[in-house]
Amino acid sequence: MSKLSYKKLFKKMIDIDMKNTGLMEQANISRSTFYKIKNGENVTTDVLLRICNVLECDISEIVECVEE
Repeated sequence: MSKLSYKKLFKKMIDIDMKNTGLMEQANISRSTFYKIKNGENVTTDVLLRICNVLECDISEIVECVEE
């Protein structure tokens, strides 16, 4: 079974020196939604696209499908 992994997102944030709160503010993401991402839970594509807009990247650069 596959699931989504957000490891790429957190690596990208480290690479550009962006803090969690900075991403939440700029992408207009609630704390609870951010913690869903942090815990590997599902979020809407709208949230992922807002993150992509802030980071100026493609969705494949922040999320990947991995086997459990």
